[in-house]
Amino acid sequence: MASRISHIASLLPELQAKLQSFTHSAARVCLVHTVNPTSTPPRTLYIVDSSFNPPSIAHVSLATSALRHPAATDKGPFRLLLLFSTHNADKAPSPASFEQRIAMMAVLAEDMLDALKNDAKSSSQESQGDMADVSIDIGLIKEPYYTDKSTAIAQSSPPIYPSNPIHVHLVGYDTLIRFCNPKYYPNHTPPLSALAPFFQAGHKLRVTQRPFDPTDPSSKEFGTVEQQSAYLQSLRDGKLENDGFEKVWGERIDMVAASEGVGISSTRVRRAAKEGDWEIVGELCTQGVAEWIRSQKLYSEDDSGKKMMD
Repeated sequence: MASRISHIASLLPELQAKLQSFTHSAARVCLVHTVNPTSTPPRTLYIVDSSFNPPSIAHVSLATSALRHPAATDKGPFRLLLLFSTHNADKAPSPASFEQRIAMMAVLAEDMLDALKNDAKSSSQESQGDMADVSIDIGLIKEPYYTDKSTAIAQSSPPIYPSNPIHVHLVGYDTLIRFCNPKYYPNHTPPLSALAPFFQAGHKLRVTQRPFDPTDPSSKEFGTVEQQSAYLQSLRDGKLENDGFEKVWGERIDMVAASEGVGISSTRVRRAAKEGDWEIVGELCTQGVAEWIRSQKLYSEDDSGKKMMD
């Protein structure tokens, strides 16, 4: 692990240079790093899009669940993209610098690949072996909305993925609610017609349910898993047709049960790091990410940039 941390630390100047170059360019999307690069053209691109502030086992759960148990309509070969938007629609920048987040994404990708390789060693299924050889890209994008992100990736020049894979965004149930909220699309009439290019291109959402967590009162607002399933069914039944959401699009949304780590709050990780509770940080993050946070002394400041007081 020490060598991994040292390797990523040596990449920080390069990652910072790529971030600055991208920020000042006209490009809408770029790849800054790849873990386990392969030349195999993907047919399905799984995308975990987040602020990664910091990455947690929730991100691992979203990605590895899809890779281990892809939907029947998700065709291999697969590739994974960890995507960070430098212009988030809802969140302002907070303590960890952008280059630090990119570095943590790289550490996360290494840890994730290790987990997949360990799965492959303990499994006789050929598909598990395929998963252990997946390439994991670290990407930056300037678009705040999922629909625009997929368009930017598909239209990148030169093309990032020449095989034109189907995009499957791996999200939690709370993101599905925002994705289908008309208020985010005020420049379209009806508002949810903004989603047409995404679904008409064949792209999908894989939505992980968010069960109620007694330690997280905010999770109550999402209802029971039965209610979450009912919400998806209501989309397929035409609940939001008047807002522009076509019933057939609901078939491009897969919903899966939650596994370990889903719903973990990044705020909780930052608070534990600020308090020096490394046992909790280690429970909420992969080993590499936890060690990176500790070695880089991240999250000693609050979200406004002020020093946190002990």
